Amino acid sequence: MTKYNQLPQAENMYIYEKKSLAEIGAQLGLSRRILFYWKKKYNWDKKRFKLEYEKENFSKELLDFARKIMNKISNDIDNNQKTPPPEIYSLINILKNIPLVKQYTDSLQPGQKQEKKGLTPDIVRQIEREILGME
Repeated sequence: MTKYNQLPQAENMYIYEKKSLAEIGAQLGLSRRILFYWKKKYNWDKKRFKLEYEKENFSKELLDFARKIMNKISNDIDNNQKTPPPEIYSLINILKNIPLVKQYTDSLQPGQKQEKKGLTPDIVRQIEREILGME
């Protein structure tokens, strides 16, 4: 198999599996040089960013839409108006499928959890207690 035949697999590993170039190179037996070349030539960073952006935006838009429908139904109830059944049906379907959307978006990053970077208040307190001896 030529190196070029491994391009789709390497690109998939970088964009969807979020693997580093070093990991991809080790797994596929490819040099860093060829991987850096492919990454630049085929815009892997742009594709990876776009995937994350779209995934995040879709979830936000779905929740915003659900909130709008809930507010409309709530206003209908407050004003003693009949809510159209399609609106209630749409809200039920959206709410029912939100866990599936989360499961799908999580599956795009198998085995990876988003880590918060920086010092959280809990870490600061732990440092104060364990390292600085402050109570």
